[in-house]
Amino acid sequence: LGGAIRFGVPVTELDRITYGFGYENTSITTFADSPLFYRDYVATFGNDNDAIIATAGWIRDGRDSLIYPTKGTLQRAGAEVGLPGGSLQYYKTTYQYQRYFPLTRTYTLMLNGEAGYGGGSGGKPLPFFKNFFAGGVNSVRGFRTSTIGPKDEDGNPRGGSHRLLGNAEFLFPFPGLKYDKSVRLGVFVDAGMVAEKYDAGEFRYSTGVSLFWSSPVGPLKISLAKPLNAQTSDRKQAFQFTFGGAF
Repeated sequence: LGGAIRFGVPVTELDRITYGFGYENTSITTFADSPLFYRDYVATFGNDNDAIIATAGWIRDGRDSLIYPTKGTLQRAGAEVGLPGGSLQYYKTTYQYQRYFPLTRTYTLMLNGEAGYGGGSGGKPLPFFKNFFAGGVNSVRGFRTSTIGPKDEDGNPRGGSHRLLGNAEFLFPFPGLKYDKSVRLGVFVDAGMVAEKYDAGEFRYSTGVSLFWSSPVGPLKISLAKPLNAQTSDRKQAFQFTFGGAF
């Protein structure tokens, strides 16, 4: 249970800062067959905890379009802190850099990089439900959503305190719809890792094709991907899609 209030303030034509405060209360009841990381959390923090949370961020959006970008950059930086006064004290930081390169009037190259880092305070770890995750149509396609990274003894993903993502995508018009800015195809390569430390050996890679459609009822993203170095514990998913967006 909890609540939060957040504000966004434009400071230039391209830049906006965000900040906010919130409160969360988390209660966890475990059983003999509960996942080990649930039981470890309760042994470390107890069954009932609260967090007083402060957030801050900066966004600089220099893309030429929100729906059909062909040039420009997008940068995001953010921080989340569990403040003293709550029983859960932690920190998380994130950064994203995305750039579009116009190759011709109709072909575009998109490069995207993201990093996340977090930890606990007072000698305690980052609570597992604050971990970073990767996998899915918005990170490393071809792997099931949020399944890349550490897993428990039953193979359930538990996330990690460190995350790195990278995407390269060649974008072009849908055949026969050259001047329709609502539909776009892409060929991509994705890479990402989630762990308790940055480790190149933990990266997962995939490649495939994508479709973006700004439909009358909301944006639709579809991908068909193939993992390139999946391990036996990984969960693969070739076809993925997401519908709608945040506002």
